[in-house]
Amino acid sequence: MGWSSSNALRPVSRRGMWGKAAAVGLTAAMAAAVAAPPARAADAAPYRAQVLERGYDTAKVVTLTFDADWSDAGVPSVLNTLKANGITAAFSLTGRFVERYPAATGTIMDAGSKLVNHSYDHPYFSKLTQAQRWAELDKAEAAYRKLGYGSGGWFRAPYRDGYADPGLNRDLALRKYYVNWDWTFDTTGYKGVSTATILARVRQYTVPGAIILMHPGEGSSDPAALPQVISTLRGMGYGFTDPFRTVTHGGIGTKYASMGAQRSGLGAARTVEMQASTTGTAVQWFDHGRIYWKKGLPVHWVAGGILTKFLSLGGVTSFLGFPLSDETVVTGGRASQFQGGNVYWSSGTGAHEVHGGILAKYLSLGGSGSRLGLPVSDEFGIAAGRRGNFQHGAIEWHWATHSAVVIYY
Repeated sequence: MGWSSSNALRPVSRRGMWGKAAAVGLTAAMAAAVAAPPARAADAAPYRAQVLERGYDTAKVVTLTFDADWSDAGVPSVLNTLKANGITAAFSLTGRFVERYPAATGTIMDAGSKLVNHSYDHPYFSKLTQAQRWAELDKAEAAYRKLGYGSGGWFRAPYRDGYADPGLNRDLALRKYYVNWDWTFDTTGYKGVSTATILARVRQYTVPGAIILMHPGEGSSDPAALPQVISTLRGMGYGFTDPFRTVTHGGIGTKYASMGAQRSGLGAARTVEMQASTTGTAVQWFDHGRIYWKKGLPVHWVAGGILTKFLSLGGVTSFLGFPLSDETVVTGGRASQFQGGNVYWSSGTGAHEVHGGILAKYLSLGGSGSRLGLPVSDEFGIAAGRRGNFQHGAIEWHWATHSAVVIYY
C-alpha cells in the first residue's frame, strides 16, 4: 500500500474477526466558517481553509513558529536553542528563501520542523487575483520540492494580509490548502526591539494554545531573545507542543498521538477535524490516511488502498459505515473492519469488500487464511443472488435458500 516496513502503521490486534489471521477490534469538527458555505457532502474536502490563530490544546501549552524570507541570519542559533530545549517549531518559508538558502532550509527540515507555505516572494495576498495567489503557492511549493520537501497544504499569509478573508480561504481550499496557520501574537523581534520588549509582549499576550510568531533574519532580535522567551514561558507555567499537534484534539488527537503523530504512517494533518457525516461524527485528513470518530465507537484510522476502496463505495455514508478497526495484517495482505463489512487488500489483488452472508461464510471458513484466500472482486449480483470471487474460489449467496454456497477452483 505504499509504506515501507519502517513506517508501517502498527495496530493493536485481537483474535477472531479476520478468520485465522490476527484481527483488530473496533471505531471511531471543527471548521468554523467566516461566511456560511454551501452544504457539505459527507467526508468531503473543506469548502474553505480553516484559520487557526491558536492551537486546539486548551492546556497551558504554546507553539513556537518562525517566518523567514529576507535572510538566514540567526537560523543556526534558533535551531540550537530549540534543540537544547527539546522543542519542535514550525517555519513558514518563502520560496525565494528556500532557493537562496538551501543549506539553511535543509537544517531546518532535518530538525523535524513543520514547513508552512509562506508564498514565493511575500506579496500582499489581498491585492492578488485567484490565479496570482495560486501561482505564488505553486512557485513556492516547487522550490520546496526541489529539495525534497512540501508544506502539506499549510499556509501562512505574508504580512497577515487578508488571512481571514472568505475569498482568500476559498481560493486556498480550491488549491488544496486546508490549514491557514495564523498566529496569536508577534514578538516584533523582526523590528530589532529589545529583549525586554519581547518578553513584555510574551507576558501580556500568551494564552493557552498560543501560536507565537518570531523571525530569524538580519536585524531581528528574536534569535538572541529566544532562550529568555522559553525560560519566561516556562516560568509562567507553560509547556510547548509541536505544530503537528496544534490542529488535532479530542479523540482523534489522542489516537494520532498514540500512533506517533507526524512520525506515524499517517504523516502530518492536511485538515482540521471536520464533521464526517452527521452530528456526533468526525474525520480528519492526514498525508497518508484519515482518522474517523463516531460517538459511542472507538477511534480508528483508514489508509492506502483500503481507504481508496472505502471512499469509492461512498465512505461513511455507504453500507460499510464507520471503521471498527485500524488496518491490520491478515494472511496474504491487510484488512479493515467496518460496521457493514470488511475490506481486504494486497499488492496482488487490490482492495475489495466482503459483507453480509458472504462475509459470514468467508469468516466461518477462516477468512483470508482459508483455502479461498483473499477476495479478488467486490460482491456483485447474479441470477440466483449475490457472489464474491476469491483467489481460489467463490462464495454465492442464494436468495431462494437463504444460504451460502462455496465453490473452489
